[in-house]
Amino acid sequence: MAGTGSEIGDAMTVLTILLAVTFAVLVGRNDGSPLVALAIRPLSSGQWWPPLVLVIATVAVPALGLRAVAETLREMFAAAAGTSGLGLAVLLLATIATLALSTVLGVPTSITLALVGASAGAQLALGASAGGRIGRVLLLAALGPIVAALLAFAVTRVQRVASGRNLERNIRWQYGLGFVATAIAYGANDGQKLLAVFALLWGVSAGVGATDPRVVVLVAVCFAIGMVWGLRRSARGLRQGVLHPKPYQVASTLWASAIAVLLGSLLAAPVSMTQSITGGLIGSAPPQEWRRVRWEQSRRVLLAWLWTLPAAGVAGWLLTLLAQAIA
Repeated sequence: MAGTGSEIGDAMTVLTILLAVTFAVLVGRNDGSPLVALAIRPLSSGQWWPPLVLVIATVAVPALGLRAVAETLREMFAAAAGTSGLGLAVLLLATIATLALSTVLGVPTSITLALVGASAGAQLALGASAGGRIGRVLLLAALGPIVAALLAFAVTRVQRVASGRNLERNIRWQYGLGFVATAIAYGANDGQKLLAVFALLWGVSAGVGATDPRVVVLVAVCFAIGMVWGLRRSARGLRQGVLHPKPYQVASTLWASAIAVLLGSLLAAPVSMTQSITGGLIGSAPPQEWRRVRWEQSRRVLLAWLWTLPAAGVAGWLLTLLAQAIA
């Protein structure tokens, strides 16, 4: 019997690792590839460096000490996982299932929202009271795209006034700096959900996990695989997205998204980079060009909130109850 219990424990560990790896690949596909596709679109050469910069920033920024968001998320995930050995596997399975169902149904979704929703559902099933913390996280996450839109509006105006007729030519140098800033912001915020998951998997704090070779290697490799996997799809999606951006709008969107997400980092709150980019693209369009905005596409951000949170919450709640029954 003791041997059987040990074998079950080993099997659960392997399952949890596989789910964590799958989750990390999906994060690279859903988060990393759209950001890289936006950055390389205006470039005629040197397209190899944006993916490399983003992967490095995702693992290096937390290692340098900027990991408040990872600590917030790890605490949330630990509360949702409870004391059961199935806890983290249940949380990841609920998140992945929500993303898979969204893909099948063609409904817009968000990995960050799916994680938070699954955590809320799991904590409800466990009888834990974390409504205040989850509510704060959701409020600040909702403000991310709005802040990015306002910042992009302001940055675009400054660029147009400062550059005048030479706007398109003078703005090119900002692509590189803007993307580096965005990559740093992602590593300081939205990308830290990977650190939180793998730190909890290995039973260490976010601070220890940020420099743990197992965590660093798994995060970097899985994120890179997912990013390369989704790059072509993201390039097509950019052409069909809320706006077909001009070069100066790409630059202002990168700067605005970076600032909005970094502000979330200062508040230790996860902010979706992809949703902030959507807000930034909308804000970068001057009023006289609002007819170019595909507003039906911008509504997908709202649909992602209305669908992902309840769907992931129900999945987390049901799977936690099932895990309790099995245990």
